[in-house]
Amino acid sequence: MVLYAVSTEPVRAVCADSVALALYRARPTAVRAAPPVLLVHGTFSNRNFFLGQHERGFARYLAERGFDAWVAELRGHGRSGEAGRASAWHFEDWIRLDAPALIAQVRAETGSDRVVWVGHSAGGIIGLAFAGLAHPRSPDIGGLVMVGSPAPTGLGVLQLPMAAAALTITRLMGRFPARLIGIGPEDEHRGIMQQWMRWNLTGRWHGEDGTDYFANCARVTAPLLALAGAGDWALAPPSLCEDLVDATTSDDRTFVTCGRAEGFSENFNHNRVLVSAPARREVWPLIADWIESRFA
Repeated sequence: MVLYAVSTEPVRAVCADSVALALYRARPTAVRAAPPVLLVHGTFSNRNFFLGQHERGFARYLAERGFDAWVAELRGHGRSGEAGRASAWHFEDWIRLDAPALIAQVRAETGSDRVVWVGHSAGGIIGLAFAGLAHPRSPDIGGLVMVGSPAPTGLGVLQLPMAAAALTITRLMGRFPARLIGIGPEDEHRGIMQQWMRWNLTGRWHGEDGTDYFANCARVTAPLLALAGAGDWALAPPSLCEDLVDATTSDDRTFVTCGRAEGFSENFNHNRVLVSAPARREVWPLIADWIESRFA
């Protein structure tokens, strides 16, 4: 086991619109000859999803394996952008503003020319969408791991009513009350949730300027690992997660459904696929081994 230290105060990554994002580092005493790993949470979440406590945080596990792990907090979550919570943010701000700022800061802190992006749910979608943009920093994503990240296209009869309900609740309350409902520690900003739900309901992943993010996935050629929970029927069904993988042109892409039929101990749901004791035993080593085999 490699010793490591976790920062208690965040490093700040400043976006082009001056929003300051929080980055936390789990740094091993002996760092592998591999790119730093940037871990990005999804909606309704914050740094604790990946950082956790003791051995319960995936970032800590990666540090124990010798990887330089960085845990991000997206704008409007945790200690990122506290002063701007009332501004008109959209999901695209995570893609076009947060992603390049986070990557640039990690590169500046480590001296690495690329990062491995690991995202859960929306965190994986952000990484894929940014990798597909014609942005100077898009090639800085040397590898991509998406966990429970569904394509915002082709929703079924179960997901469509849920998306419509989420959009209605957000409009009525001015935010999505995840804490009240008990599905996460952070409420979601109105503009972010509305844009995301509109994409889901229309099946068209188009930006405000007409950018077709789904079509842009064809530009993604970096090594890609995507995981989906076999029991995640509501938020990120395996079929929708696989749709995102198939939209890329990577020659090195792997899709794994984490369920009993595939040899796992349970049919993982949306969060347990990364935050649970079985995930520590079965999913964390799978991801770490994949990163090691490609980059270490």
